Order: sequence, then C-alpha cells, then structure tokens
Amino acid sequence: MLIAPYVTAAATLRASRAMRTLALLTGVNALGNGLFATISILFYTQHLGFSVGVVSVALVLATVLAIGGDLVSGRFSDASSPKPVLLAGLALSALSTALLLAVWDEASFVVALCLISLGQGLCMSSNTTLIRRLAHENPALARASLRSLLTLGVSAGALLAGLVLASGELAAFRIAILGNALTFVIAAMLLLGITVPPAPPGAPGRPRPVLPDRRFAVFSLANGAIGIYLHVLSFALPLWAVIHHPELIWVVGLLVALNALFTATFQVPASAGIESVAAASRRLVVGALRLALSYLFFLSGWSSSPGVLVLVLIVFLAAHTAGEVLYSAGTMELLFRLAPAQQQGQYGAFYGISNGLMSSVAPALLGAAIALNGGWGWWLLAGATILLALLICAVSRGAGPQDALDTITA
Repeated sequence: MLIAPYVTAAATLRASRAMRTLALLTGVNALGNGLFATISILFYTQHLGFSVGVVSVALVLATVLAIGGDLVSGRFSDASSPKPVLLAGLALSALSTALLLAVWDEASFVVALCLISLGQGLCMSSNTTLIRRLAHENPALARASLRSLLTLGVSAGALLAGLVLASGELAAFRIAILGNALTFVIAAMLLLGITVPPAPPGAPGRPRPVLPDRRFAVFSLANGAIGIYLHVLSFALPLWAVIHHPELIWVVGLLVALNALFTATFQVPASAGIESVAAASRRLVVGALRLALSYLFFLSGWSSSPGVLVLVLIVFLAAHTAGEVLYSAGTMELLFRLAPAQQQGQYGAFYGISNGLMSSVAPALLGAAIALNGGWGWWLLAGATILLALLICAVSRGAGPQDALDTITA
C-alpha cells in the first residue's frame, strides 16, 4: 500500500522530459535553500553583527517586496508563460544572495535581503503555474512528488549547514552562501531547457482579481496564519537551544535534516487518496492537530537528564513532521481544487501573499512565545492552529462550480 503512491508519483514525473527537468531543478534549488535557511540567522547576527531587531525589520521590509514580486509573478504567469518570470526570479536570487558577501552596513544589508525576497517572490506563483501546466491531470500529486524531492534537497543542505555551524568560521559561512547562489544559477540553466505549454483555454490577458472569491481568500489567510509552523525548526528551535542547551546547538542542523528526510519519505503517501475537497480538509485538520501538539514541546527547557531530552526531541520531531506532511497534503490539494486552472497564477499569488504576511511576523511571534514565562504563548499558538484548521475545513466545503461534484459525493 505504501509503494503504490510512489509508483503513481514516479509515473507523473516520468510523463515528460519537462517534468523530469523540473524535478532536477527543484532538487538542486532545494539543496541551496536548505543550506542557507539553516545558517542565515546566525550569519546575520554573529558574523555580520546585526541585532535581532535590525534583522527583524529587514525581514519585514523584504516580505513586502516578496509580496509585490508574487503579485507580478501571478499576473504574468497567467497571461503568458511562467517560464520567463521564474527565470528572472532565479537570476535575481543568485545575484542578491552573492551580494550578501559585500554587505558593509545596515542599509546594504536591508537592500540585499529585499532583493533576495523579491527574487523569491517572482519564483513563487510562477513555479505553481508551471507545475499545473506541466502536470495536466494531477497537479496536486505532482506537487507532492516535487515537494518530496525538495525536502530531500533541504535535508542534504541542512546536513551541510551542520558542518558550517560546527566550524563556526566566517570562511565556511561565505562558502555556503556562494554555494547557495550557485544553485540558483544551475536551476536557471535547467529551466532554459523546459518547454512550457500555452495558457489553458479561457485564460484572459488581464485576469480578474482574486479577492471576490471569499472562499479562497479565507482559506489562504487562515493557512498563512497556520504557516508559522514552517519557521519553528529554523527559528524557534535554534533560539530555544541557545537559551536552554547551548551545548546542543549543533543538533538543530541534524533535526532540520531529519525533518526534511522524513517529509520527503512520507509526503507522497500522505497526499495519496485525496479525491475530494472534504477529504483534503479532513487530512488538513489531522495535520494541524499534530502541529499543535508539537508546540507543547517548548513549554519548558526540558533541562532534565540528557536521555529524557533526547526522547523528548524525538517525540517533538515525530509530531511536527507528521503534522507537516498531513497538513501540506491537504493544503496542496485545496490550492489546486479551489483555484480555476486559467487563473492559477493569480490565485497562487494571493496564497503566497497570505504565507508571506505571516512569514514577516513569525520571528516576532515565535520569539515572544519563547521569551514569555509560563508557556501560555505556545498554548495560544496551538489553540489558534486547531481553530484555523477547522475554519478552513468549514469554508472549503462550501459548494463552488468546480467542486460541486466533490461536495455531493463527500
């Protein structure tokens, strides 16, 4: 039973040369992303010498540009082709990442982060639109398959990051950043070899706004709020380790790598068998419950014996990873089922904006939850995650033109 989803997913990726190239592109880019995400916060604060406040402000400004880039990406991808937009995003990401090595003051640091985020914003909706056009009948499973490759790349990158963190040398951080920039260049070269099908019939040159679709808007905004879980391993866990167990900071890279490895292993099976909006919603809620449970790990420093600490870390990782794969399986299916094929770019842009808004405040919220006594911040995050998941479940089951059959048969 566990093998069948992989067979279907592999067939989806083998269906065309373009999908195989996109899979390779995804893995290469993920390698650099996993490396950079794990070392970036320590590079900014320890080696560049900026305070957490300066970094937080820079990240907020960068998120605004990422949102703008995502909007542009969605409109142009729908109206013409996602390929040139994605290519521009990869090129800008490569140049701006390398620019980090030339940062000399706060202003140049903010500029570099903003350009990196703008490049990533251009990649967001264009990548979603590209998957939908290349995958044809089963975009959600194709995206799950690509996400497995992405997480394998992130896992490998995080393992490399562990070596960088263990070294602690500025030269190691610089080499890692250049390596990340190089992965964008390789990804752009691979993208040049992909032939993209034309826009689906009925795709307008100037797509109508997404905001009137209240069901998709509520789904996107609630999902963006729940998406704070994406920053728990890369942001909250390192801070928790520094505060409670500084001697175990090296474990962060290992946990990120294991999370990525397990996510890659189980994402396709978790995404299999979802054939309706109702099924996607149920899987999403189950995942949210597990994510909420994982937040309770941070309620104390767990400063008892090393054996207990290791056991608790294993339980935390298992709960967080299970929640991530199940929740992602549901959201990926809803992203494609609730959005018209001819407007995937614009709907994907709104979806990306919702995630981007929460990304900008995630460091502050997670930092506050760690700093505040009593652990009530983590209880609030856990409760909000469950309630928002139930809200998504409720609004997604509302009948829409393209999902009427799903609602009837659910």
